[in-house]
Amino acid sequence: SLATPVARVHCDYTDNSGPKRLGQLLGEAGALSVDDPSMVHHFIKQRYAFINVWRSIDSENPIMQSPLAVCDARSFSDDDIEIYEMQYPERIGENYAARFSKRHRWAYFPMMSHDECLVFKVFDSEINSSSRFVFHTAFDDPRTPSHAPSRHSIEARCIVFF
Repeated sequence: SLATPVARVHCDYTDNSGPKRLGQLLGEAGALSVDDPSMVHHFIKQRYAFINVWRSIDSENPIMQSPLAVCDARSFSDDDIEIYEMQYPERIGENYAARFSKRHRWAYFPMMSHDECLVFKVFDSEINSSSRFVFHTAFDDPRTPSHAPSRHSIEARCIVFF
């Protein structure tokens, strides 16, 4: 679906919504190829992660407006996080939002072209992982020229099983 860049520091899943969403996807006909329904339990119990792949789809212009920034997960603490609901026509989701902290370390990749992509983890079921959640946001870069073309990008979400 078409959407504008999200200019809010967020992570696409929470401790609760990651497993819930995987269960929803495994239960939907054709969403994931699970031939044997008894295998759903197997997938939910093993380690898995949601990975985002983000890139420009504009073959003529690099990303200048609203580039995507990611935060080093090691610079976050639980005190920086709050939960908010995402309401969809067919379900209610839950995301994390972030409170500002001077400890946060941010990175972005200016002028990304259509043949480059950013790959980052937005949920990891491994509780002891050092980067279970990667917070990210679109932002207004003050160096963006006033005549810069609008951002045209796409995000694909992948589920990986370990």
